[in-house]
Amino acid sequence: MRILFLHRNQPAQFEFFARWLAQNGWQVTFAHVGPAPSDTTDADGIRTLRFPAPPDERRADDYRYALDYAAQTALGATQLFTQLRELEGYHPDLVLAHVGWGIGLTVRQIWPATRYIAYHEWYYTDVDWDRSKRERPMTPEALLTNRLRNLPISAEFDSADRNWCPTGFQASRFPPALRARLEIVPDGVDCGFHRPDPEARIDFDWLRLPGRTKLLTYATRGLEPLRGFPQFMRAVALLQKRRADFETLVVAQDSVSYGPRLAEDDGWGKRALKALDLDRGRLHMHGLKPRAEYLRVLQASSAHVYFTEPFVTSWSLLEAMAAGCLVIGSHTAPVREVIEDMQTGILVDMDESDEVAEMIDWVFEHPAEVAAIRANARAHVLERFEAGKVFARKAAYLRALVAGG
Repeated sequence: MRILFLHRNQPAQFEFFARWLAQNGWQVTFAHVGPAPSDTTDADGIRTLRFPAPPDERRADDYRYALDYAAQTALGATQLFTQLRELEGYHPDLVLAHVGWGIGLTVRQIWPATRYIAYHEWYYTDVDWDRSKRERPMTPEALLTNRLRNLPISAEFDSADRNWCPTGFQASRFPPALRARLEIVPDGVDCGFHRPDPEARIDFDWLRLPGRTKLLTYATRGLEPLRGFPQFMRAVALLQKRRADFETLVVAQDSVSYGPRLAEDDGWGKRALKALDLDRGRLHMHGLKPRAEYLRVLQASSAHVYFTEPFVTSWSLLEAMAAGCLVIGSHTAPVREVIEDMQTGILVDMDESDEVAEMIDWVFEHPAEVAAIRANARAHVLERFEAGKVFARKAAYLRALVAGG
């Protein structure tokens, strides 16, 4: 079975599934956008191709950006597909593409017999479709920007054999006519790798903490309001004044992945350090780390905070639960889909800093109750999202799709 994964940014959520397929005898190829063409093959036999596309220079006030970027990306991808077909005779049995950036728009035109699955993460809208109500006022430019961002996403529905979405909440953002075609297919979590370790300690060359330290953790790609970082830091400032027996570790880049960009020398981390009265000696902020070190942070955590506005759920949430973290999550729809309050985690109003600090304090003081919630969280992920189960079901699904093609 030959499968081609398409994504704008590296393997992202396809990484573990692609590797599992390669290790189970599939011929796996991955293609993504990069500054210059390249062609490499790793130890698992996964071939990675990179094709040039425009730099990501989006501007908040440029409503034409999404379509222009998608058009140029689609052209680069189409040129690559044509070269693979004409020069190598390559015809994948399946293509699985992360949509919205134009990368999969011509798959069926180049390979008409190939089965094509479009992976949808988000639909940009100001409408709550289930209640037929607008959520918030928007400027004409913002309204138009959303409509244009959705055009490449909607265009996938006329060529894809199947349309996947990882969570029910994310699917709920699509208009009913499109949502009816979406299948909820979880990404899967490697629970063998992301597992608890009661003996885990923070002992790196970049940070060392005493063995029995109460540790509050926060780990995401960027520091930004959409993931509740400013609210988290306000709670840390409050809690530091209440007790002196805990350390806080933040693992993230001080950059914005989602939402309006800041100036190059600005960041929400810098703003928090400037605005809040924080004990810097007990606050440790570090950039992204290798996965093994990131896992050790989760395993050593006493309380792990995951906040988000209603948006795409980070796969780090399920990874933290699989690692046995006590997750304190925002009481928002994407988190409620995964966490049951006081059963598999703790839900708080992330805008209420006193409530957040109070619940972190409670976690530190109630290790027995917390241990039960941690165990429930991992059990929940093992039951619904464990990679071996999810990947085997996906592989069987894909084989059946090709066989019935």
